[in-house]
Amino acid sequence: MSGPVTLTVLDGIDFEIRRGEMLAIVGASGVGKSTFLHIVGGLDHPTSGKVLYGGTDIFSMDGDRIARFRNEHVGFVFQFHHLLPEFSALENVMMPALIRGTGRDAAQQAASRVLSDVGLSPRIHHRPGELSGGEQQRVAVARALMLGPDVVLADEPTGNLDAHTGESIHELLKKINQEQGITFVIVTHNDRLAVRADRVLRMTEGKLLQER
Repeated sequence: MSGPVTLTVLDGIDFEIRRGEMLAIVGASGVGKSTFLHIVGGLDHPTSGKVLYGGTDIFSMDGDRIARFRNEHVGFVFQFHHLLPEFSALENVMMPALIRGTGRDAAQQAASRVLSDVGLSPRIHHRPGELSGGEQQRVAVARALMLGPDVVLADEPTGNLDAHTGESIHELLKKINQEQGITFVIVTHNDRLAVRADRVLRMTEGKLLQER
């Protein structure tokens, strides 16, 4: 084979995410679920198409404005927590606020409140290496919630956890969704998490199909 090969990962996806809903996206490995989530969150650029938030195409913005948009409106939770190992749980959660320019004292107070919301008050001064996998993921959830996002995008948030710990994270995400009205879009292989969602879409051959 010679010459460039075009690989279409996502094909003709056109749908709307409702404010305050919990949406689960399921499908086999390698079908483009993570790519889709990265595009929705403005981390990756599509070769064509638009991603509209409140009628504004985020890809009409320059790089700095997209970064600012992500910081102000979108929270991310990944399978692997991506916590900074040299910092405490509190310092990891403070980071988005410090990047925004919030003063250190105000950021610390806000981070303490969010960590309390996810049940980690007694562990806020521990570093990631001193926390269990479930605790680390709770720190990651707290970090995603730190700036009061409109939407949280979660990519296999329980994929690296045992069943019991994963179940506690499921309950936490649903509780936050119901009590705070934050929109969640969750890519998952876990059927137990998917059934908690308000709507389930299945990705296959680069398309999203309504499943429930």
